Amino acid sequence: MTPEERLQTAISLGKPDRVPCAPMIESYAGRRAGLSNYEFMYNYEKAELAFDQLHQEYPCWDVMRSVYFVFHGPIQKTIGFMKPLMPGVDLPPDSEYQMLEYEAITRDDYGFILEAGYHAFLNEFYRRVHKVDDEEIAKARRLQLDILNSQINRARQRGQAFLYGGFTVLAAPLLCMMRSLEQFIRDMYQVPTLLDRVLEVVTEALVADGIACARKTGIPKLFIGNARLTCQLISVPLFERFVWSSMKQTVFGLLEAGITPIFHLDSDWTKNLEYFLEFPPGKVVIELDSTTDIFRAHRILRGHTCIIGDVGAPLFTLGKPEQVREYCRKLLHEFGNDGGFILGSGCHVPLEAKHENVDAFFRSLEEGGWL
Repeated sequence: MTPEERLQTAISLGKPDRVPCAPMIESYAGRRAGLSNYEFMYNYEKAELAFDQLHQEYPCWDVMRSVYFVFHGPIQKTIGFMKPLMPGVDLPPDSEYQMLEYEAITRDDYGFILEAGYHAFLNEFYRRVHKVDDEEIAKARRLQLDILNSQINRARQRGQAFLYGGFTVLAAPLLCMMRSLEQFIRDMYQVPTLLDRVLEVVTEALVADGIACARKTGIPKLFIGNARLTCQLISVPLFERFVWSSMKQTVFGLLEAGITPIFHLDSDWTKNLEYFLEFPPGKVVIELDSTTDIFRAHRILRGHTCIIGDVGAPLFTLGKPEQVREYCRKLLHEFGNDGGFILGSGCHVPLEAKHENVDAFFRSLEEGGWL
């Protein structure tokens, strides 16, 4: 099978010839290539050369699962959804980037969204938080699409499938990042009806934007960031009203357009896994970050939802190679023969990952991934 065939077979719950390999590797590739994180995040060509080098080292890496086009330094500094602290600009050159959480929007902005629309609000948010003008915003958006299309082409030249045709964030987590977790949870209790209306408007716009981007890139699969607001932190009634409702609106809107939603599930979703059974089988993908119990996820969603995961940051940074191999073998043994599984990292492979552990990850697939 080609990488694209292998990927599509797994997404549709089939059993490919080998489990696809899709670690989320960004800054680690730069570190492996000898770049500072500033060089990696601000010099796209150097970043691609770092990806080339790592793929040459591990050709079994057949699915490029990257959001570099979102976190490229100049893009984050202009159209990021939070205020970033970037290596070499706000932090030492070899630091990992960070995000500042504060009350960047108020309840008055909810009214602005309802009156002027989400896109007008978003431009105002960028001007306010990043201190940029409309020309800089438009330039950053063009750059983002250019880098995404370039990433897709470069991955194909390496012989990889590229996973994402675009990027978005679910409405409730998006506003939560802008509003701050504390204030957003207060809003759930104090202005629930207003929040219902705002989330519906924002979701409609995010779905339309995601569809437009996926059509421009020609990849009908969309990254959807979804974190924080699980039953790890909020009650079932709050989750169902403010998160699950927009998840359903998002999924069915994308599916109607022929686009596969790929939920990047940061935080612990163990208590929320059954909700995914309400979606059509083989039409949605979930990425787990090693916080959710992936074995419970497999028991619940086997034969229904493709799972990507989930070798976690602690294993890559603090573990030993044999521990990484043992965990990968367990995933491949328990999930691989059922189909609908893609071996990946739990969120990003950390900048500080030990190379011997990254090596063990890839070697485990080479040794035990064939079905």
